[in-house]
Amino acid sequence: MTTDKIGAAVVGTGFGLFTHVRALRDAGLEVRAIIGRDLEKTRTRAAPLDIPLAANDLPRVLADDPAIRLVTVATPPLAHFTPVMQAIAAGHAVVCEKPFARDLAQAREMLAAAEQAGVIHALGAEFRFDSAQALLRRVVQSGTIGQPLMFHRIYQQPGGDPDEPLAEWWLDATQGGGFLGAFGTHMIDQARGTVGEIARVSAVLRKLSPGRPTQTSDDYYTIQFQTASGCMGLIEAALAFPGPFVMSTKVAGTAGTAWIQSGAAFGEPEQVWVQDAQGARQVSMPDELVNAPPEPFPIDELVQTEMDRWHSQGFDVAPYAKLFAQVKARLEGRDPPLPDPAGDFRDAAANQAILDAARRSDAERRWIDVEAI
Repeated sequence: MTTDKIGAAVVGTGFGLFTHVRALRDAGLEVRAIIGRDLEKTRTRAAPLDIPLAANDLPRVLADDPAIRLVTVATPPLAHFTPVMQAIAAGHAVVCEKPFARDLAQAREMLAAAEQAGVIHALGAEFRFDSAQALLRRVVQSGTIGQPLMFHRIYQQPGGDPDEPLAEWWLDATQGGGFLGAFGTHMIDQARGTVGEIARVSAVLRKLSPGRPTQTSDDYYTIQFQTASGCMGLIEAALAFPGPFVMSTKVAGTAGTAWIQSGAAFGEPEQVWVQDAQGARQVSMPDELVNAPPEPFPIDELVQTEMDRWHSQGFDVAPYAKLFAQVKARLEGRDPPLPDPAGDFRDAAANQAILDAARRSDAERRWIDVEAI
């Protein structure tokens, strides 16, 4: 096969299949291979999406296909290290999902390897390109509300069917599972990008759902934090907190407040508002930040777990396509299409330092300083 498009290989047959494959194609890249642990399962899942190659040996795939220049890693977090290091060793650009690593030490090792090799590296923090989150960041970073004083974000969903299977790693604290790792990394990345580097944290992790008695990981967390500049913050999220869906993001500053006006349910259209000395007003959404409505994944038989169902709804495809477009531009040696930066492995390590500090804070019941990267 010959093509003028930059080729990509996707590692992971869950989120990689539902989101990475579609978003890579939307960004104008060619998905040339998908890699999974179980070769037959990988072939079965790849076939309906017309992916040319299903394999279980990433180094061989990269050696055999010079058109592949980008590797995306969407495996469970404990399985990130090996394919990331294999991609780096082959000199390829790499995008890795979050939570990034087993711990900060491993995150630093991947960061050091990528920087030493000089490869393009990016973190799968796609919601940097969610329309409302991106606009809120621009508003705060522009100084519209003055110096940030308080960041607050809360997200509570009532929970799904406890009989619906979750991935093993989600349930197991020793595998980096839990809602803090899976969803909290998005919140942490948003807070860092909006109000600055987080210096210290105080966290509480809990399991609220009685429907999964063998679960050892958290499904609820709250993190109080302070940034290096003195801004305080609070983020809270629950996977299974019965009652109404709750979602709110606000930033208060010395000259006003900005917030995301959310709908009654996840995925409904959102607006960004500011209130200052001139009163309250909606901030117009720039055309380049508008995302297409989500399109559900079209192949129902491949949706097998609760995470599959979430990811198959398509909410993260458009933001991820923008992330991949940023990476694609760098591979082509041109300026990215958006001024908003994609996260890289240095961001990934910084986020991991906060995760580690939060888990230690919960265990020790005290404020913990976040290690510098």
